[in-house]
Amino acid sequence: MNRRKNRLYLPLLVIVLVVAFAGCQKEREMTGEEYVSYLAGHVSSDKLESNVRWLENMGTRFALADNRREVAEQIRKRFVSLGYGSATLDSFYLEKTIQGITYSTWQYNVVATIYGREHDSISVVGAHYDSYASGVNPFVTAPGANDNASGLAAVMEIARIIKGSRFVPKYDITFVAFAAEELGLHGSRYQAGKSATEGDKIMMMINHDMISYVADPETKPWYLKIIHYDNSAGLRDQAAAFCDQNSELIPYSDNTSNQRSDSYPYFLNGYKALFFHQSDYESTYHTSGDRVSVCNFEYAGEVVRVSCSLLISKNL
Repeated sequence: MNRRKNRLYLPLLVIVLVVAFAGCQKEREMTGEEYVSYLAGHVSSDKLESNVRWLENMGTRFALADNRREVAEQIRKRFVSLGYGSATLDSFYLEKTIQGITYSTWQYNVVATIYGREHDSISVVGAHYDSYASGVNPFVTAPGANDNASGLAAVMEIARIIKGSRFVPKYDITFVAFAAEELGLHGSRYQAGKSATEGDKIMMMINHDMISYVADPETKPWYLKIIHYDNSAGLRDQAAAFCDQNSELIPYSDNTSNQRSDSYPYFLNGYKALFFHQSDYESTYHTSGDRVSVCNFEYAGEVVRVSCSLLISKNL
């Protein structure tokens, strides 16, 4: 395939910005395309790994475990530490019957927003934070490093880059850590339904689920599965173009699992959504072996560069 055909040409606007990363400040001019690449270039594999380790070390993030509010609160505090002082918990009630036992629980999505220059459109960037492990007691042990600490780490890394660069997006951007995905996409069903009821004009939803496993890390090229829906083929094409421009990944489409993660409820509510997913199957999926040791953070960084590029390009 001639990947150059996927190149995405952004409007030739010129941006004057203050570069504020790492305490260095200087003014320079960039085209829109250069600015997107500049911000995407600040994705840190080390910070992705640090956040995945932090989430794994919670022991379990199972949605029915007693620590579920504490987990959500720790995630909220992490967003606050990134500069999102208004980050909040958005709670919903869930009853779930498992093996004949009915659990009546409150669940907690974590929501953080950066407001744009205009407020008539929203980009949602999300991932679920809950975990599950079979063969053990998930109320105690469900490390979920790849599924889905890696996805939430991606969301946090994009949030860090946007705040750290002092970038003011054109439209509002809302970051969401979804609860109870493993029990039936409940967090995203609640959040997408609430947005539809309130008339939120969501321009796009970008979902990250299992983005850090590569079966053969020594063999490149690496591949990225970009899952889309009937209304989001255009977004898929733009994301594929950024694979070429700002990453070393080769994109491909496979929509066989497009109903299995948190992008799906947004599609059901009429919103355009994408789902970034690794291309290889992980044998430790939903086991106590899903730990940092199975993650490839170089690969995850490449995925996040694509996601960050798409988000920024839509908000210049």
